[in-house]
Amino acid sequence: MIDFLKKYKEQIFNIITIFLILEFVIYPGLTTANTFYNIMAGIGFLLLIIWGGLALYNYVRSDNGGIVDKGELKEAEQMVKEVKKTTKKPAPKTKKVTNKEK
Repeated sequence: MIDFLKKYKEQIFNIITIFLILEFVIYPGLTTANTFYNIMAGIGFLLLIIWGGLALYNYVRSDNGGIVDKGELKEAEQMVKEVKKTTKKPAPKTKKVTNKEK
């Protein structure tokens, strides 16, 4: 259990922090009758979404424990860049016959 917590401590911290900010800052700020608090809470909510997206992006691309293996990603990029050589002969071009030539 301790190894699990050590491995994912940054993700656990981010999730708990985002939840607490939503619960005690954003939600009360959006439900008050004060327009200034509403605007500030909306800006805070957008910043929270950006922070959560960046944290998720960094987790996915991280070297230790990330979802995407960088070696496999480079191999896949090389496979996409390679151009397949066709062994099929191209179809001969046919001339269209018009009514005047018949």
